[in-house]
Amino acid sequence: MTTSIQPLGGLTHEDWLSLSFLSSIGPSRLSRLFTYFSELEAMQTEDLLSDCEAGAFPEEVNYELLRQLKWPEVTAREAMAYLHHGTLLDEQAAKKQQTLDWLAEENHHLLLQSDAQYPSMLKQISVAPAFLYVEGKLDALAYPKLGIVGARRCTGYGREVTRQLASQLAQHGISIVSGGARGIDTAAHQGALSAQASPTIAVMGTGLLVHYPVQNKALFEEILSQGGCLVSEYPLQTGVRPHLFPPRNRIISGLSLGVLVTEASLKSGSLISANYALQQNREVFALPGRVKDAQAEGCHQLIRQGAVLVRHVEDILGDILPVAQSCHQGLTTNIQQRTFKSAKKESDVSRETLLKQANKQPAQKVMDRDTSTLSLLKLDRITPLPDHISNQARGVAELLEKESQAMDFDALVRHSNLTAPAMMQVLMELELCQCIENRHGVYIRS
Repeated sequence: MTTSIQPLGGLTHEDWLSLSFLSSIGPSRLSRLFTYFSELEAMQTEDLLSDCEAGAFPEEVNYELLRQLKWPEVTAREAMAYLHHGTLLDEQAAKKQQTLDWLAEENHHLLLQSDAQYPSMLKQISVAPAFLYVEGKLDALAYPKLGIVGARRCTGYGREVTRQLASQLAQHGISIVSGGARGIDTAAHQGALSAQASPTIAVMGTGLLVHYPVQNKALFEEILSQGGCLVSEYPLQTGVRPHLFPPRNRIISGLSLGVLVTEASLKSGSLISANYALQQNREVFALPGRVKDAQAEGCHQLIRQGAVLVRHVEDILGDILPVAQSCHQGLTTNIQQRTFKSAKKESDVSRETLLKQANKQPAQKVMDRDTSTLSLLKLDRITPLPDHISNQARGVAELLEKESQAMDFDALVRHSNLTAPAMMQVLMELELCQCIENRHGVYIRS
């Protein structure tokens, strides 16, 4: 196991690992706890808390804190039994020991957010995984990355073009990230591997002891043999559960500079990855297909709404190469930068035109790239509030919507009459249901 410089919240790597096996825990509840201590540490470092406020924030885990963070009663009690007495239920202890044995093997890793090797771009997303299981070379995570996603039941055209683009991107030093599934995911990994230039990364929707789909076992082995890695936020023993696959899409986009959708129907899960990419301020690329092909309708919708239309690899490199070069010194390309700038200018003009036609907005409202990138798929639309959220969370969301501007933590506390700990809990609740966005310490309704 990799070690942190200083345990967060007084919890070691082994503590975080042990908590992940508790009843009804799940990655989101661990993420809430990690976010709590991360934000508390940041506020203490920047001296943003008054003496009165500082006393209201527990600096170590206790039962009341866990309940405030929406941990179920049984989970909170199990956590305190472990933290006070080191006890776990027999099944939990067995899973922990199996995981420790796995971690003792070569190229098996557990990365906490506070570890230096934890991908920096992934840390920036809402509800970033508290930790990642990684099988393979950690160096693969340091490359500039592009996510490629698409239909499981893909056409021969989609498969071939995906392989070609993935291979070309890998030759330019870009690591391809996908989900290891059948269809487009498989083609993306295969294309990257064929270049024998940059590692590829598979983000799994299962634990790393459960390679799924089983038909891709040889593919996963080749990914590892060529210096890539398999990544999961789920405990090693986690089996195939349909509801676990959509959340992993946020990791695919979160690791990446952008996401390319090469083939997708209007109901494809790949559009979930595109939506996550937009929320994370990543670029979205889409490959056009045949006009009457149902498997291309999702891509065509993305293009109509402003995604970058991909005709060849230069359309992608034109957007991501400048950032990619700053991420990885070994990146090489034989294409002139002026060509990228020209292609990017053409792309921006077409996006402006498409957005203007689709949304009937004046051209100047979509000129700002930072603004248009976040709003490509949801201009003038706000995520509805789920029925299950608390009244406090509903009130804060409505406050942000009413103010129509970003508000920092202190402003939200003043305007809502909530205590600082209660506000932290509410903000995490709203981020988990994707109703607000945290942009460098200020919050907006999304």
